[in-house]
Amino acid sequence: MRKIEKNELKKACEAFADMFADYKTYSLFFPDGKTRSNGIYWFFRFEVYGAVDYTYADDDFLTLACVKRPGDRSRNTDIPFFNPFFAVRFLAATGIKALKLGSEYLRFAEEVAKKYYNPETDCYVKNVGVAASARGQGRLRKAIDELCGDRAVYLETHSQTNVEIYRKLGFELCETAIFHGAAHYAMRRPAKADVILRDE
Repeated sequence: MRKIEKNELKKACEAFADMFADYKTYSLFFPDGKTRSNGIYWFFRFEVYGAVDYTYADDDFLTLACVKRPGDRSRNTDIPFFNPFFAVRFLAATGIKALKLGSEYLRFAEEVAKKYYNPETDCYVKNVGVAASARGQGRLRKAIDELCGDRAVYLETHSQTNVEIYRKLGFELCETAIFHGAAHYAMRRPAKADVILRDE
């Protein structure tokens, strides 16, 4: 996988939005199904802007991952809102209610992550997705292994099905937190060296 170019940000957000189109948790932010697809896209425009320096894709954009490794820095996500055209389009797509709920969720997720994620040593999988047409080919495991190597890895998911998938990849469930009725599963895969020491 390779880092996306700055001019590929929109393409990455479109691909992420398509990958997560049926992700049930987004109905919490966008209960009106008609606006959900566009709202998800603009949420990713916000998220991937902050993570663009550690967002990776394969050549065909069928696998995407925002993986923050030790030393990576996020961009200031307030900056796009200084552009009135971005701000107006974002608010038109998401609405004030979803924006406030999204901000609340980011604070909530950050508090949970502080318990299990060490930015000095761990990778943090902020987003990872595989296109529907490419699932079942081992792309998720390959992306995480390639980008994180032997480091410990932290991530969150909101789907019990995904919890089971990540367990098969060596992740352990750290906590199930509840955000406005939606499950927030915090998961961590220990560093490979920790696993070897534990097994000896």
